[in-house]
Amino acid sequence: MKKKSVFGLLSLFCTTAIFVVIFASVKKTYICIQDELFADLDSNNLIVYDNSFSVISQTDFQKLTETFLGKTSKIAAFIAIEKNFDFQPLCETPCKKHYKINSKDWLPVINDNLQRHKPTGLYIMPPVLDIQFKTVENIKKGSRALTVDNFYAGNESYKFRETEYAVCSVFDKSKEKKIDEWCVKVFGKKKAIQPELQKPVFISAVGDIMVARGVQEILLNEKNGIDKVFGTTLPVLQNNNILIGNLEGVVTDLESNEEKTYTFKFNKNVLGVLKKCGFNYFMLTNNHCYDFGEQGFIDTLNALNEFDIPTSGVGKNLEEAEKFYHVEVNNQKFSIISCGAYPAEKSGFDGKKKASATESRAGILWQSKKLIEAVKTEKQNGFCVIVNVHGGEEYNFNPNQNQKDFYGKLCDAGACAVFGTHPHVIQPSVWRNNSLIVYSLGNFIFNGMEDIDGAEESEIVRLGIIDGKIVYCEHYPVKLDKTRVFLK
Repeated sequence: MKKKSVFGLLSLFCTTAIFVVIFASVKKTYICIQDELFADLDSNNLIVYDNSFSVISQTDFQKLTETFLGKTSKIAAFIAIEKNFDFQPLCETPCKKHYKINSKDWLPVINDNLQRHKPTGLYIMPPVLDIQFKTVENIKKGSRALTVDNFYAGNESYKFRETEYAVCSVFDKSKEKKIDEWCVKVFGKKKAIQPELQKPVFISAVGDIMVARGVQEILLNEKNGIDKVFGTTLPVLQNNNILIGNLEGVVTDLESNEEKTYTFKFNKNVLGVLKKCGFNYFMLTNNHCYDFGEQGFIDTLNALNEFDIPTSGVGKNLEEAEKFYHVEVNNQKFSIISCGAYPAEKSGFDGKKKASATESRAGILWQSKKLIEAVKTEKQNGFCVIVNVHGGEEYNFNPNQNQKDFYGKLCDAGACAVFGTHPHVIQPSVWRNNSLIVYSLGNFIFNGMEDIDGAEESEIVRLGIIDGKIVYCEHYPVKLDKTRVFLK
């Protein structure tokens, strides 16, 4: 009887041992994923199922039933989110791999009231400096970003880039290859649906470009004429996606000019030289657009078309003049329009009466409520809107009430920036909510201004725009000296 009991116990022990071995061998294997990451993958239908293992969230794994022999499952790998700035080294080990999911740039941001106190050099810092780090969507009105080691957000070498990784720690070496293939597939899909880092689109604007009085002769006939005229401003001018200038005159061979105090005309070949400088949009809605009448104006339109230089706010009839210039750069859509808003000249020339486009007359677009509504429509259609206005009073250092009212309404309607010309001197720049108003850019190339106070002081305003928002705002002070211009 005793022998039977011992034999029975021995049989039970062997059976149990066999059961334990079998149980251990059939334990279900899991990839356990941090809850937040699992929920994100699951909601986007990115989880790929594999016969070698199951996929489970961290919380659900902890809820699995536990028997007297332990859990009925085991973890082959654990995956969690880890964030690193690009200047920080990744802690890689043979059993720990990083899979890139997403990146975002953090920008050093300052509040800037745009008041300038420095007489020379790029206006980088306001008098009171308070730097905060923000992402593009969190930059508030009246603020702008600074470069980091001269790099802008979106650049491959930008240092304040935070990268999000899925970090996989592998515990079951036998499944390491399978787990790696799974991670590559899943997190490759995850990365693919993330928005790409947007690079800024750079838009610069300068004031009046008047190339008569000896300037065009230098540009067209002298060796290194571009360098002689534009000098140290060239690196700034040529480093933009869009460069706007006010072409203060007409491009025509006509000899018969209008009865005005000053009339300017240019050789059409100078357009090719200006294009090499970087200009790829000219504003024509100024008080010199009709210096040689309607035909001179039409000649100018034809010349710009010949050299493939865009413009807008002008046309051979009103319908053409009301069209905005559209361009897409770095997946951002831009809409640009120009208009006239200047007072009648002492000579009697009234641009609104004599140069405005009609159904039967070539001409320019004029300041109007209709234009404000058109800006609103462009904004609603997903464009970043830039408006150029030739308005204000000549040689006045402050904007008049009409400028303040009209430019403000353009911004309220959705204009990202309003660039002003006509006063021949610099007027203030101001923020209007998230929009920028530059009331007057002054002259840029204009021989003969040396005896007029302030008329040889100018600036290049350069904006870096991301997702329709002004992120970078740079003012480069420049100095005119007869037939040349240079950075101060």
